[in-house]
Amino acid sequence: MPQSADREYLERRHRQSLERARAASDPAIARVHENFAGRYAAALAREASEEAKG
Repeated sequence: MPQSADREYLERRHRQSLERARAASDPAIARVHENFAGRYAAALAREASEEAKG
């Protein structure tokens, strides 16, 4: 998968996880989605770091 597709996928999943966390009525489910969002954010940061290296 091209890097731009990877980044788009991670950005989309990050955004969806945040939206699902906000929409969750159960705090435990919200935390699960927040955890996913954090993992997607970390993956995006790693990808950005790798792109910056060349």
